[in-house]
Amino acid sequence: MIRATDIPPTTDGTAVPVPAAVPRGHRREREQLRQRVLRLLHRAEGGVLWIEGPAGAGKSRLLASAAEEAAPAGALVLTGSGVAGQGMPPLAPLLEALGSTRCEPGWPYPEAGSPYEWLRRVEDGLRDLARDRPLVVVLDDVQHCDELTLLAVRLLTARLAGLPLLWVLAARSHLDVPAVESLRRDLLTERAVALDITPLDPDTVRLLVRDLLGPRAAQADQYLPLCGGLPGAVRQLCALLTSRTGTTGGTRAGEDPVAGAFAAHRLDQLTQPAKELVLIASALGDSLTVRHLSRVLGRDESALLRPLREVLAAGLMRAEQHHLAFAHPSVRDAVAATLPPPVRLSVRRRSVDLRLADGTPAVALAAEIAELAEPGDEHAIRVLEAAARELAPHSPATAAAHLRRALELSHDAAPRRMRLAARLIPLLWETGESGEARALAREVVQVPPDAATHARVCLELTRMGGRFPVAQAEAHLRRALGHRGVPQPVKDQLLSTTLLSRLLAGEAEEAGGALAGSLARARGTHPLNDLTQRTLRSMSACHRQRWTEALSHSDSVPATAAELDPAYGPALPEVVLSTVWRAALLGMAGDDTAAAELVEGGLADAEQRGRRAYLPLWRTARARLLLDGGRLPEAARELAAAGTGPHAPGTSAASEAAVLCTRARIAFHTGDDEGLEACSALAEACPEGEDRQVRRAGAWIAVLTALYRDETLTRHQLGAAAAHLRRGFLHATCLDAGDVVLLVAAALASGQRDMAAAAVEFAEERARLNPGLPLFAGAAAHARGLFTRDAELLAEAAEHHGAARPLLRARALEDAGECGAAADAATARSRFEEAFRLYTACGAERDSRRVHGRLRKLGVRLLSTAGAAPAAPEPEWRGLTRSELGVVRLIAHGATNREAAERLFLSPHTVNTHLRHAFEKLGVRSRVQLARLYAREVDSTAVSA
Repeated sequence: MIRATDIPPTTDGTAVPVPAAVPRGHRREREQLRQRVLRLLHRAEGGVLWIEGPAGAGKSRLLASAAEEAAPAGALVLTGSGVAGQGMPPLAPLLEALGSTRCEPGWPYPEAGSPYEWLRRVEDGLRDLARDRPLVVVLDDVQHCDELTLLAVRLLTARLAGLPLLWVLAARSHLDVPAVESLRRDLLTERAVALDITPLDPDTVRLLVRDLLGPRAAQADQYLPLCGGLPGAVRQLCALLTSRTGTTGGTRAGEDPVAGAFAAHRLDQLTQPAKELVLIASALGDSLTVRHLSRVLGRDESALLRPLREVLAAGLMRAEQHHLAFAHPSVRDAVAATLPPPVRLSVRRRSVDLRLADGTPAVALAAEIAELAEPGDEHAIRVLEAAARELAPHSPATAAAHLRRALELSHDAAPRRMRLAARLIPLLWETGESGEARALAREVVQVPPDAATHARVCLELTRMGGRFPVAQAEAHLRRALGHRGVPQPVKDQLLSTTLLSRLLAGEAEEAGGALAGSLARARGTHPLNDLTQRTLRSMSACHRQRWTEALSHSDSVPATAAELDPAYGPALPEVVLSTVWRAALLGMAGDDTAAAELVEGGLADAEQRGRRAYLPLWRTARARLLLDGGRLPEAARELAAAGTGPHAPGTSAASEAAVLCTRARIAFHTGDDEGLEACSALAEACPEGEDRQVRRAGAWIAVLTALYRDETLTRHQLGAAAAHLRRGFLHATCLDAGDVVLLVAAALASGQRDMAAAAVEFAEERARLNPGLPLFAGAAAHARGLFTRDAELLAEAAEHHGAARPLLRARALEDAGECGAAADAATARSRFEEAFRLYTACGAERDSRRVHGRLRKLGVRLLSTAGAAPAAPEPEWRGLTRSELGVVRLIAHGATNREAAERLFLSPHTVNTHLRHAFEKLGVRSRVQLARLYAREVDSTAVSA
């Protein structure tokens, strides 16, 4: 209500001292208001000020500021506000205000007369008051005034325009009150002054909080986004924090009583339509369109304009170019927390249904549906299935999560659940969850819903490699291959993949007639089956040492893979194996560039798509290419990154054996004692295993170990290693063309010349069968030259290897130098020096030390250079072991412990141990003393020599 007073009352009508004006913000608006009051007092100029802003923007504070300016200077101030709700008589505020200035019977209301009679009396009363002194009418919450009061304001501002009467009116922005909108429009048309109250900037808000809370101001920081820059909201927040000391700190509105209470307070300041709009919007996410919001609310978009403008003005939401968004995520959380959970779920379900009906892809809604669905929701299960099908090529982990949720929802429907599980199995295996995949496959195979699903799960188990996790695996395969209800393409692929798996594992020994007969049974023409069969024929050709034929069979691998689904094709195990195999063959042929392109592309796809099952395979292939190219440190790092081992995803016994052989080769060249010892220990257990490929790999590592230790081998050991070489490949990795040279060397060192001769004949026959592959010709020449100690033949072998195989070239040059040293020391020296340079560039430190020793016997002392490794100490220097010497040499030349560990492929802990033992043996206490001793006794000796 309005009454005559010099001090504005509270909104409940009780007079209180005027609160201090807002000390922070709205400076421009306060100055405009002050200027109008001064003009009224000094020039007797009246007028109208229309103040507009959202609830809590500070309108009431500005009205109080107007009273503070006018009352002490002699103006009469009539203040008050409209009251929300019904029940007040028309014109009640004006009549009561004027009645308080008179002592006449009948005030505030006359005993008789119409409302228009009351309006006349209000007009007369205001005229009388304005004649005596300037008059200020301050009216707050205009939007809550009755229509007759609004009409009176409209008429009286015009009729009393010549009097010293200043009207200061305040209303909320964007209200759905036609009478108030009409009044505002008419007043502004007649040159009333409008003051729009905007939110405070963040710095001003923080200063205001500091004024209100003092040293506790930091408690409000996490809630300030909820205030929208409105000073009234900031004061309410500070009041809540003061009254709820010790209850702040929740990270989400639902857990934080301050945020919840504050959100409820802000919602109460909105009209009902605006409140409903923002509540429903809070359940729909951080951004949404007006069209979608209108459909969820069940209203026309035009009906949302007014409440939406109110919400935007209140700072709760903002309008982006194409959608609506909450002012801050914490605002949405706080508002959503005021909704009962069942209401939130219901709104979100309706939103999802509407978006699905509009054609929104299942992928975009699957996560939401997975959260909202209840057990037995068939519609949700279908959507999750569709989303998983679409996501599988790009994000198998997400697709697996959707199918897992579909399984949970369908727990009461056994056949449906089994079919979902069959689709989930390959995704689990692909993403590295091989244990869960096998367990689920065992469950489905034992109780399949139909023959087709049973066959598909058998196919997935075959693709995983290894043995079936169920008894009578052969019976399951025969059942799948013989059932009429299984599609022929599935049968064909199951047969081809089974053969491939057995060939990789070393079970299909007869690679000729038996394999050809099995392949003839596969009648399908599907590209995947064709690809698998070509890979089988290629591997069979390698087993027969027809490597040129093997290459021709694999020529179409990229083209055939492209015929498959371009998105999901790279995810199929047959495609991955075929591509890795093709890369291995290209590396054997010397085309390292093409091989690297295939490997890099496959590795990038596996890393980007999260196909963890394939990472060990691709990284092993890359490590092998690096090893062949003489990049030993990089190859070692690649194997370490592969993470292979008994529990690594995507590994089988044969693939682990391939990794083990590659690791042993690296340790053999670099002088990694511990690494080779570890490989040897694992290899010793290989002969006990059931996998023939693994047993042969163990025999080959025994050859490397014997050569490393200068030990002899038995005929049985040499025969097993020869069988490994004749096999031609290990899992999807081709054997190195130069391995036959190491076998010849081991046989000769063991006194088994007949076995060495057989190995030479094998190498020469292999080269004869593959005339277009220079690596085989080089290996044959090397093996024959080593057997006959023909230095020139060995030098010819080095030329065959060329720059593409620096380790093989260096070994041939080293052997040529050794065999020709007695006849031509100068030529031997140049060959040793070239071998030393190649070994050093490759990081083959053990080989470098060996050649360095050969050069010393010829009287050559090599100086340390930037491009070569530091001179190695004599093996007997001060009683240090070979491993300790390797560490000491690097540390003495400035390497850190970690750098030494990386170069020697040791752990930092092992380097520390070797260094501690060396300190004790050498009698030094610091790295500086160690470096001085090494320089004096080793480096200086090498230089003087």
